[in-house]
Amino acid sequence: MKEISLLPILLSTGAALFFGFNVVITRRGLNYLDAQTGSTITITTTLVLYLLSSPFWMRQADWFTPGFWVFAGIGCLHPLFSTFLAFEANRRIGPTISATFCATAPFFATLTAVLFLEERLTTMIAIGTVCTVAGVATLSWNPREVGSIVKSALLLATGAAVIRGITHTLGRFGLQLMPNPFMAGFTTFLVAFFGALTLYRLRTGHLLKPSKLHPKGLLIFVATGLLIGIAIWCMYGALSVGDVIITSPIISAFPMFTMVTVLAFRQETITRKIVAGVCLVVGGAVLIGLGITRLS
Repeated sequence: MKEISLLPILLSTGAALFFGFNVVITRRGLNYLDAQTGSTITITTTLVLYLLSSPFWMRQADWFTPGFWVFAGIGCLHPLFSTFLAFEANRRIGPTISATFCATAPFFATLTAVLFLEERLTTMIAIGTVCTVAGVATLSWNPREVGSIVKSALLLATGAAVIRGITHTLGRFGLQLMPNPFMAGFTTFLVAFFGALTLYRLRTGHLLKPSKLHPKGLLIFVATGLLIGIAIWCMYGALSVGDVIITSPIISAFPMFTMVTVLAFRQETITRKIVAGVCLVVGGAVLIGLGITRLS
């Protein structure tokens, strides 16, 4: 029997942890800077993180592989536009509600993985995916905000989810052509960096000048870039050793960690809704793990 590895689950959980904590501090940063400025700083910081660590993982041969161009194409969508959409949704309707719609990414990732990568979607993994997303929705949903959701989240947060879901599948395909998750993340952020600066220049008429930005906002979004950089490492590492239909639902459970962070700062109290959501998310992760056993 083929040996079962927990590495994809561990890396996916790590990505969810850093993505989840990032949502909380991003909300604070948006009190000082707009979403486009914040996303530009975040992308720039993440790229610098990759450049500083490049002596440990960069290989000359990777620049000349077909996978390089796959990730260059991904960079035009994620993180360039997905980051801005997620930040703007966070600013308009708050982290928990926007996270609900961003967490629908597994549906799009699973659909494209089954259609284009010929991955097998077992009943166990399908149920686990539904439970995970249902748990995230239970944790995040607030019926009093329905009006805002219709106006903002469907266009912004769901747009980010579509982009992220599709790029999970494209990332899996690209890693088969260039099995270097660090180079994959670097390439996407390199392309996104030039795209973000171009869009910022078109909107403001000048390049980004850190000296003219609010210092607290600048510091927060630099921290956001560091967190996202680590999360992306974990995400591509998980995709390089595991199937999209296994890793994507776990990564997209990041609102659970957002809620834990909020609770740690005593900004919310534990309710039945939170308990139910946690049980659904954990139950979904267990079912996905059992699905790995069946596939093996």
